[in-house]
Amino acid sequence: MFVADQRRALSCLPSRRRLAVFVLCALATGAVHADDSDPQNAKVLDQVNVTAATPLDVYRASEADAGALGQRSLLDTPFSIDAVTSDLIQNRQAIDINEAFATDAGVTPLSNGYTGESSGFAVRGLPVDLLNGYKMDGLSIPNWGSDLPLEPFSQIELLKGPGGFMYGFGQPGGIVNFISKQPTLKPYASVTLGYLANGVFREAVDFGGTLGGQGGWGYRVNLVHEDGDTFVHGGHINRNAASLTLTKDITSNLHWHFNSIYQDRDVRGAYYGIILGQDFGYALPEPVHVPAPLPGDQRVSQPYTGYQTTYRVANTGLKWDISPNWNFSLDYSYAEQTRENHDSALILMNNQGDYTDLNFLGYSRYNYQQWQGMFTGSVTTGPITHNLVFGAAWQALDEHYPQYSGSDFGEVVLGSGNIYDVPVFPNPNTPVSRATYLAETTTQRALFASDTLTFSQQWSALLGLRYIEYIDTSYNDGSTTPAARYNQNPVTPTAALMYKPIAPVTLYASYVQSLEQPASAPETAVNAYQTFAPTMSKQFELGAKTEFDTWSTNLALFQVQRGLQYLTSDNVYVQNGQTRYQGIDLSTQTSLGKNWTLMGGVMYLDATNVLAAPDVNGKRAYGAPRLQGNVYVEYRVPQIPGLFLTGGARYVGNEAVEADNSNFIGAYHTFDLGARYTTMMGNHPVTYRVGVDNLTNEKYWLTSFGFILNQGTPRTVRASVTFTL
Repeated sequence: MFVADQRRALSCLPSRRRLAVFVLCALATGAVHADDSDPQNAKVLDQVNVTAATPLDVYRASEADAGALGQRSLLDTPFSIDAVTSDLIQNRQAIDINEAFATDAGVTPLSNGYTGESSGFAVRGLPVDLLNGYKMDGLSIPNWGSDLPLEPFSQIELLKGPGGFMYGFGQPGGIVNFISKQPTLKPYASVTLGYLANGVFREAVDFGGTLGGQGGWGYRVNLVHEDGDTFVHGGHINRNAASLTLTKDITSNLHWHFNSIYQDRDVRGAYYGIILGQDFGYALPEPVHVPAPLPGDQRVSQPYTGYQTTYRVANTGLKWDISPNWNFSLDYSYAEQTRENHDSALILMNNQGDYTDLNFLGYSRYNYQQWQGMFTGSVTTGPITHNLVFGAAWQALDEHYPQYSGSDFGEVVLGSGNIYDVPVFPNPNTPVSRATYLAETTTQRALFASDTLTFSQQWSALLGLRYIEYIDTSYNDGSTTPAARYNQNPVTPTAALMYKPIAPVTLYASYVQSLEQPASAPETAVNAYQTFAPTMSKQFELGAKTEFDTWSTNLALFQVQRGLQYLTSDNVYVQNGQTRYQGIDLSTQTSLGKNWTLMGGVMYLDATNVLAAPDVNGKRAYGAPRLQGNVYVEYRVPQIPGLFLTGGARYVGNEAVEADNSNFIGAYHTFDLGARYTTMMGNHPVTYRVGVDNLTNEKYWLTSFGFILNQGTPRTVRASVTFTL
């Protein structure tokens, strides 16, 4: 009740006064609860003694959900998997998926959710599939031009490369899996109040527990409200999110779970992207080149343009412990995402910065359903132990696109201006119809099996197969007759050999195939929303993993072969040729002495178009830097218990904007500084965090889809306080 009263009072205050009030409320809340638990609170505060696990302990994940392989030790999984814990996300005050993986050099930001359509990244130069590459608790969810909330999840896992055997269809960039926070056995509650420049305030509540003790009704609830002016001049965000997790042991060996999230997110002052005129199909007197980077906080779009998205996701399932060595799980998931567009494509018409503001209006909806059943267990045949997985899955994705009438294609020209002196155009207040039509439906039925054979303490092997019946049907606007239909029945294998010279070290060689549902042509192309036939991707990887008490390392040499899609000079989106991605990806986490924690890595990437049309053959893949490096450091100040100083840095090499390499964006580097301090108020821990990202206010471009430019994030101040009840 006290927190609810705080929120009602805060909502009446001017936004720029709310940060100070937040801090005062947190202190007051701490004092109230401290007094409840300890009448001699003043004496306790004079004797602060804070102890905590080292950052390496709470930041390092040891297991991940590997899809058809089940729950696996990261050390014993012959693929590159990065798992980011909620502790790291909270301590870095990450606001989106890009910042969550800011310590991974294999992850390249493509856009952010305050200036562009959403946050998004590429993995080893390959973008993550927006409709097949995102999972929640291992089950499919759509993520088309939106940002999932981070608060409800205990861990976010990134499988790098094709996930064909483990998850089915998907672009070979990787699979992102969000793991829901689970109930706690003892009652738990925390309140976080946060601030992000220039005036975004966030209130988050996280609480859980178990009614009836071990095996009783477990619950976990997260509630979030975010509102205020973003770092973009004229920008604004309003976000509300909620999640609920329930668990119950029906019997001692039969367990039930339910996980759900809801989010409504509305962003204004954002745009689709800046597009060079010739890349949009205009015949210009001379080609337009990439302009010098704009400040990240400069307003480019109109204050009333942007987008609004909603998420409704729920999954439930049973796990049956058949015997000590065997169990069976059955899961179902439903996910719906809607998106209402009000955002603009800014078409650059010349090298002086003149542009046309083309506003796109429309409403789209994506629905996912999935069933999956899986047996996991182990048997021994002579000297060989077999860890077996057998499973079946069904999933269906329906894509509903905007339905326009007559010659109205949802495009409104707001006006013309110059990116160096952006005018404010009158708001036409054009209504957005929520009429949609079923544009595409994709169904997958799959059978999969794997066997991890352990020959000795040193040697093991993995063999896996997935059979898929894939049916993809697309429709024209207003038609119930299929415009195109693809039906394929591939078998996608995976194989790996692992060697452990000592227990904390694994050396491996792996091969995996994946059938990819290609991206549809973007809405700005002549052939907008056109779909293409599936293509096969392949990955070869040699790797080494270590997991010692004070340090862990992942080293991978990789090559991915993938079908090529790009926008031609005639503004037609085509599928032609192949791109070969190969390189080295190194990441490490280590404790240096008692007070230093370091995380980071480096990636070298050679991404080249091959077997393609003459104008793109031999050229660099778009959106793929040759070199990237990341580092994050924490220093525990021994003289002040509970105080940590933090710093980070990122370098990203230059990237091609188009498939024919007509333009590049420049390399950029950013630096971050921060601190956090944990103390006690009575029996309640309180953690204060403050940080400045992009300390030097570096100006840089991000690029995606082979033709879209977005401004990089400017210098950003963020602060928060978390009170644990």
